[in-house]
Amino acid sequence: MYNTYFLLFFEFFKTGLFTFGGGYASLPFLYAISDTYNWFSNSELTQLIAISGITPGPIGLNMATFAGFKTLNIQGSIIASVALVLPMLIITSRVFKLYDKFSENKYVKSILYVLRPTSCALISAVGLKLFYNLVLNKQLSCASIDIKALFVVILLFILTFKLSRSPIIYMSIAGIFGITFYLLKLL
Repeated sequence: MYNTYFLLFFEFFKTGLFTFGGGYASLPFLYAISDTYNWFSNSELTQLIAISGITPGPIGLNMATFAGFKTLNIQGSIIASVALVLPMLIITSRVFKLYDKFSENKYVKSILYVLRPTSCALISAVGLKLFYNLVLNKQLSCASIDIKALFVVILLFILTFKLSRSPIIYMSIAGIFGITFYLLKLL
């Protein structure tokens, strides 16, 4: 039991330490945790991502809180949340003191130059994995494609580029589709 507390703290501390680029950049770490431990499945992680996206607050912290709760209830949510935030508190307090001094340093600029596309690649890989899990249902035959999910993904993808509106609008549209699909299933 205590081993699980330590592992939960360690895994989320590591996630907080190496996550750059926002909450979605923590997803590869969460998938690795899901694959390594039996705390939550990839399917449950997909649900955690959806819940984290619609609840107020930072997405990465929401995911850590939900994943910790799934693992060890309230204690797990506290441990995972603190562990995720702790590295950034330490690093940020140090970086802000040194930023003015080193902001024009060519090595610092080089590191930041490489971290940006790395974060983008990690987020893109997770996006593809989510698409694969939600739309293709882990099988690559035409019969396994979830047409409704594919329709929603394509529609919202196009709308995102054409309209550039608040994410709340897209979440609302997705909610309307979800309710519609549910009601159609009842008929």
